[in-house]
Amino acid sequence: MDLTGLGVQDLLRLEAAINTELRRRGLVRTSNKPLGDVAEAVVHAARGGVLEPNSTKSHDITTPDGRRIQVKAMGVRSAGAAAKFSPFRSTDFTTAVFLVFDRDFDLTEAREVTASDIEQTRLVAHINGRQPSLSWVRSVGTDVTAEMQQAWRTVDAISAP
Repeated sequence: MDLTGLGVQDLLRLEAAINTELRRRGLVRTSNKPLGDVAEAVVHAARGGVLEPNSTKSHDITTPDGRRIQVKAMGVRSAGAAAKFSPFRSTDFTTAVFLVFDRDFDLTEAREVTASDIEQTRLVAHINGRQPSLSWVRSVGTDVTAEMQQAWRTVDAISAP
């Protein structure tokens, strides 16, 4: 898709229209950048259970067996493995699932980390949270890439209702 001929206003309109369509399809629940909501839909498709309301503290999904999962996602970043995920301000969850997408939004990597591992990371005072890097997640997490890629294919295939 060549967007180079579009003006900035047109690009912003396109982003808004895309977000509206993703919301209509039930994949996006906020007006924030859609990647985080889409990542939650991927993990929910993989693990099932309840996708919690946006206001739920500490976790995004409660699985049928009661595990609480926090979902973090990142698109490709120029910082590479040093790139940081959004911060954890609470660890009242069972595990966190981290999804990494490339420039074409192919899901290239998925790792699962326990809350107790997150608690071992440094608390960053100025953000009042723990902000793990991609390299740290790779070093401690369990690889769940194949499971999440299968769920991503399912979510990607969702069409308009």
